[in-house]
Amino acid sequence: MRGLAAVLIVPILISSSWVLASGESVYSIGTIAGEDSSHFIAHNSELEEVEYENVPFAMRALRDGDVDYVIGPHHLLTDSEMIAQWSTISVLDMFDISDYFVAMIRSDSSQESGNDELRYAVNSALADIFQRGTAFSTHQLWFADLPQLQYSNFEMYEDAWPTPTEGGTLHRILYEDTDMGVCMLDQESSMTRIDDNGELVGFEVDMAEMITNSIASHYEVELTLYRHESGVFENVLSDLTQSDLCDIAMASVTADMIPGGFISSSPYHVGGTVIVSSSESPEISNVADLFNLHDPQDDESNFDFRIIVIFILVIFIVREAVRKD
Repeated sequence: MRGLAAVLIVPILISSSWVLASGESVYSIGTIAGEDSSHFIAHNSELEEVEYENVPFAMRALRDGDVDYVIGPHHLLTDSEMIAQWSTISVLDMFDISDYFVAMIRSDSSQESGNDELRYAVNSALADIFQRGTAFSTHQLWFADLPQLQYSNFEMYEDAWPTPTEGGTLHRILYEDTDMGVCMLDQESSMTRIDDNGELVGFEVDMAEMITNSIASHYEVELTLYRHESGVFENVLSDLTQSDLCDIAMASVTADMIPGGFISSSPYHVGGTVIVSSSESPEISNVADLFNLHDPQDDESNFDFRIIVIFILVIFIVREAVRKD
């Protein structure tokens, strides 16, 4: 009988080992419809996706404990005004950095020069802004997390202010137009949105203002920012082509979106996918582990040695049962 009992215990212990090895928790992850976050959850069978129509529905579900976490784009889920409305919700981490937003500028051509000088002026202005810390405070005004960029990302441009060539774009902006036209988009988020007064406001507007002021300060001229709302990205390209309308574009443009005939500044903002949690969310030690974003070679070192212990225990029980029978 003892031998039979031991034999019956064996599959129970073996199955228990696989349960232990496969993980002890299942997390529910809220996503936003149309934001393409599902592929992160597909990497881990222990994660359950719950899709919501929009951000408010997802936040309400997170607050009420219907899901453990919510993931989505940085510009949507870190909006400081939105997060402030949910006292028990906070930004946990940006676990996937994928977007580096740059200012888009016309390339120099036989018809127009001085655009590369403008690019260097913008980059030098970014170095100035980050060195003084105003980029950091502006980020925290609009977003409920810490910025990914630091002054060290722009150090190379600290003393790279160009000398404007007469007849070029930068020279025209400084000494003829006395304003800098910036094409933008209403993105209905902290990046840019229309306020109650019908004005375009947001992080990109403030960054454009600071870039304009920094350039004006360095060259000791008076410059004003002219904001032009282009409506859609296709219009940004056509509006930027017209030098009398826009000099640069700051419309959450990434390098892969820039066609021929245009150049870009250094990134002024970094975005990606973030995870937010509530006071009811279970604690996790590493967000990357949750979404299996670690090095695949690490899988080899994640073998559960409890399986070996259980097998040794099984052999011992079987041997003792057979000996006593």
